[in-house]
Amino acid sequence: MNKLFFIVAVFLLQNVYSQNFILSGKISGSNEALPFANIYIKGTTQGVNSNDEGKYSLKLPAGEYIIVFQYVGYSKQEIKVVLDQNKTLNVNLKGDAVSLNEVVVKAGEDPAYPIMRKAIKKRKYYSGQVNEYSCQSYIKGLERLINIPEKFKKLIKMTSGEVIDSTDLGVIYLSESESNYYFKKPDLHKEIMYSSRVSGQTRSFSFNQLGQMKFNFYENFINIRGISERPIVSPLSGNAFLFYRFVLLGTINEDGNVFNKIKVIPKRKTDPCFTGIIYIQEKAWRLTGVDLYITQAQKINFVDTLTIKQLHAPVGGDSIWMPVNHNFSFSFKFMGITGDGYFNAIVKNFNLSPKLSDKFFSNEILVIEDGANKKDSTYWNANRPVQLTREENVDYRKKDSTEKITESPHYKDSVDKVHNKLRVSSIFLGYTYNKSKTRLSISLPGIITNGVQYNTVEGLNLGYVFSLNKEYENLKAHRVNGKIRYGFSNYLWGGELGYNYFFNPKKFSRVGLKAKSIVEQYNPADPIAPLINSAYTLLMNENFMKLFKESGAEASYFTELSNGVFGNAVVGYMQRDPLKNSTDQLLIDDKTKLFTSNDPQHPSTHDSLFTSNSAFTAELTMSFRFKQKYISVPNQKIITGSKYPRLSVSYKKAIPVLGSTGDYDLASALVNDEVSLGLVGRLSYRLRGGFFLNTSKLYFTDYKHFTGNQTIINTNSPTGSFRLLPYYTYSADKWYAEAHAEHHFNGFILYKIPLLKKLKVKEVVGAHFLSNNRLQNYYEFNFGLEKIFNVIRFDYVLGYGIGNKVRSGFTIGLNMGF
Repeated sequence: MNKLFFIVAVFLLQNVYSQNFILSGKISGSNEALPFANIYIKGTTQGVNSNDEGKYSLKLPAGEYIIVFQYVGYSKQEIKVVLDQNKTLNVNLKGDAVSLNEVVVKAGEDPAYPIMRKAIKKRKYYSGQVNEYSCQSYIKGLERLINIPEKFKKLIKMTSGEVIDSTDLGVIYLSESESNYYFKKPDLHKEIMYSSRVSGQTRSFSFNQLGQMKFNFYENFINIRGISERPIVSPLSGNAFLFYRFVLLGTINEDGNVFNKIKVIPKRKTDPCFTGIIYIQEKAWRLTGVDLYITQAQKINFVDTLTIKQLHAPVGGDSIWMPVNHNFSFSFKFMGITGDGYFNAIVKNFNLSPKLSDKFFSNEILVIEDGANKKDSTYWNANRPVQLTREENVDYRKKDSTEKITESPHYKDSVDKVHNKLRVSSIFLGYTYNKSKTRLSISLPGIITNGVQYNTVEGLNLGYVFSLNKEYENLKAHRVNGKIRYGFSNYLWGGELGYNYFFNPKKFSRVGLKAKSIVEQYNPADPIAPLINSAYTLLMNENFMKLFKESGAEASYFTELSNGVFGNAVVGYMQRDPLKNSTDQLLIDDKTKLFTSNDPQHPSTHDSLFTSNSAFTAELTMSFRFKQKYISVPNQKIITGSKYPRLSVSYKKAIPVLGSTGDYDLASALVNDEVSLGLVGRLSYRLRGGFFLNTSKLYFTDYKHFTGNQTIINTNSPTGSFRLLPYYTYSADKWYAEAHAEHHFNGFILYKIPLLKKLKVKEVVGAHFLSNNRLQNYYEFNFGLEKIFNVIRFDYVLGYGIGNKVRSGFTIGLNMGF
């Protein structure tokens, strides 16, 4: 009987201790909820975060635990908990128990400075302390829209017919993800996302990446891409004392350790620096926490304030501490539109010796697994370490249920019926017809985007473009693009129709066909914009645009052969016919000027025309981006870049077959890149050269034309064009070499000048070089201001090499990349 009783007792005890119970409650401090506080089992990284309302929920097997409650800026609490049933435990953290006793103050120096010197001295040690590790992360991101002004609501209704009301405010984006992260020295890293959820978008994936959140403050600079064009100087940078003032607020005693609470303050308001608090452990001189922010004073983009918090904890005994919590919170305000949001990451299950081989790592930095977005709410309720707030619960329920309706064919048809209505604004802004359930769209631009233009060949002319897109769930797509053009002076119709089939998104593969009979500029880069040419022709007697008629067809194929290696093949037959000026009408007649002919080679002879000709050409281009990094998403590949330049080599041959007369060979190469130079800015460059191996029958239409400019308005790419070079005078028919470089200082100089720094204007300088068989050693140097009203650029340019004379001029353009 006693033996039976013993067996039953053991069974009951095992049953109790195999059960999971929930410890939940609310974390507060100073009578306010503490969002994203850390709650974990002492001696482990197993734990959760409080949510945006300070509430937490921790599921554990029955047993006895010491639970640690921790929040940056507050004293840590440890509470012993016996968990034999579900329990509620509310915790009120006290502000840091800061002490300034026994602090030795040197004359003229805050006691924070010797602490920072020691911490900076050890930053390289701590930054490289771990050779390799793996961990797990959970990331939640949320963005809210707080207010939209009435004027924007009216504009949206007028242009799209959509009515914006209070139901459109609140959460506009909510996502969660879980991933495994791997790292190995010197800079190998890989992330595998195995769970992903986006509110109201069950087919989508979140792009929350631990790799983009785990800022290393032991490094000199913190790069916050998309938010700041300038890297932010770390308070632990080797040059930190040039940028920061430090103030010791006091010391904190916890678990036998002493932590120094130090305030960091930028020496200059507009320097790319943080403001806030950092925590440095005494004797070890390691960083244990940050609570820092940047604002519009640091000339950041898109947001008014960005706050970054990190909490470090021991992950390998007391000798190795790593960030276990990352939190970004932000607010924004633009033209009365306001909002805020956050991204919060919990990091756990560190393995400091995963024994990762170099072969495990590749240029694939993030993998989103198939089925990552198929986890249901039951899975998330059991696995998320941060309890959802009421707002988040409502958003999931509302949007997930709404998605079932909005994805139904009937609903899509009803929405399309409203959006597809023609409006007065469509005439000017364009019209798009959508058939959402079949992923079909047809776009017809408006008058503003096409417009009426004028040149001396066609006179008044109207060009109109259109497009048709048909997409599939696997991201394959059919795209048709067309163009119609008519000249009212020479009565010439023209048209172009192109088709592309995108059949392998993982390889960017596509095949294309194009047929055309339309007016084109001699330079296929279209160096002068039609609107600018129209203004110069009608108002200033300057007809810079030179045109010919091109008719024919071509086929193309593009694909990625292996990572970073791209191949592009184009085969075409084109008939080229000359055109001449057909009108001399203008609005303002400058008697000192005459229109030039439409023959770029003989601008003063109006009857001079090239002989009609044809060319059958085949061109192969190979492009290389060494060690190209990328993200793998089901059915898609996303390129993130490379630290190496892009290299392209091309060979083009005109073959005299099928009645064509063109016969030439051109080999060319291109190297270009953009290099970050830290606080000094970024350097972009482009090097290009080519050689005609055969010129048996080379027409002017096949010459190498350079992107020049003869107007005050320059719409061409700054890196890759000239500002003062004539459009066609120095086109090459044998060989050419050109180089372009521009350095964008990103405010490195102007942000230090009191009056100018308020304008957010940035400085830029450039140098450009051209040499070919028709022009020896032409140089240009430009000195400019960019980001004027955020979009305008102004340059003063010097040119030398034409007639051994120095030329100068001013250009106005837009901030465009290359």
